[in-house]
Amino acid sequence: MFCVKCGREGRTYGALCPECFLQSNRFTSIPEFLDLNVCAHCSEYLIGKQWKYYGDEVEAVKDYATENLQARQDGRLYDLEVGVQRMDAKHYQVHLVARLMHDDLEVEETLDTTVRVRRNVCPKCNKIQGNYFESIVQVRPSDRRFSDEEKEQVLNRAMDYVRGVAKESREAFIAKVVQEHGGFDLYVSTIALGKGLSRDLVSTYGAEYKESSSLQGQKDGHDIYRVTYLVRLPPYRVRDILLINKRLYMVHSTGPQSAKVRDLKSNEMIVVPNSELREVNVVGTRKDVLDAVVLTETEREFQIMHPLTFKTVEIRHPRNFERKGDTIKVFPYEGDLYFIGN
Repeated sequence: MFCVKCGREGRTYGALCPECFLQSNRFTSIPEFLDLNVCAHCSEYLIGKQWKYYGDEVEAVKDYATENLQARQDGRLYDLEVGVQRMDAKHYQVHLVARLMHDDLEVEETLDTTVRVRRNVCPKCNKIQGNYFESIVQVRPSDRRFSDEEKEQVLNRAMDYVRGVAKESREAFIAKVVQEHGGFDLYVSTIALGKGLSRDLVSTYGAEYKESSSLQGQKDGHDIYRVTYLVRLPPYRVRDILLINKRLYMVHSTGPQSAKVRDLKSNEMIVVPNSELREVNVVGTRKDVLDAVVLTETEREFQIMHPLTFKTVEIRHPRNFERKGDTIKVFPYEGDLYFIGN
């Protein structure tokens, strides 16, 4: 076989020798100028069809240039070098070296483009700025108001949940938080996120849960609904002390169906349905638990200094309990002390 252009004999590609073939063919191309959008609010960059966060803008420029490199189907790209030189605040010169295989022919091509970074607003931030929401999660206490500490704890839990979902979906966000009726309302981006957040709070705190929906209008012939989720927290929290049938119990854990509590007299754990605890009497919180200095200790009892009267008193030693430090925690109630633990 010989080249129809120069007459050289040997292996040909489309009737051309390797040199003539490469002179007549180019396997890669890239636009002279590329506009890279960056969100003015969240600083994420639009790469392809996805908004992504980069700690270094140069890395975003590299990925964007790579995304816009076009290669012929008959060329297999196996290596790409990308060099970036900053021209000014928002312009970058990008030099690329592409290495491909066409059949058994190795091809190396160089390309240059200028990437211009343009400030824009991503769809997510556009919705946030417009206070867009599809559901409302109403978090309310039962029988007592939130302390600032409790409110912050529950709100942080909600925010952590949404941040976790947002790692997989840019549609997940809280548009705003409004203080309402002793609790707060979370304006949530989607119905699915509102339901998931509500169920997480129910599971974490043993809360009651109700949902209702209202028709907002139509879009493309379909009804558009807005859903409200009411999450009513129980009157107790973990480590609260409850009075049930004239006995004291400390809450160890909560769940969507029941709570696990410890009898402060027998030290036994029992599981109580949430429905039986809705009207429970909370007689103490973790702030009411005191440290008592241990004077002596046996397998059956502690001798401690009463944290209020400073008298020497005895208290039962629970089985298999190992003390840490010089004190134990106790709860004073109606003249008696109840063992809590370390």
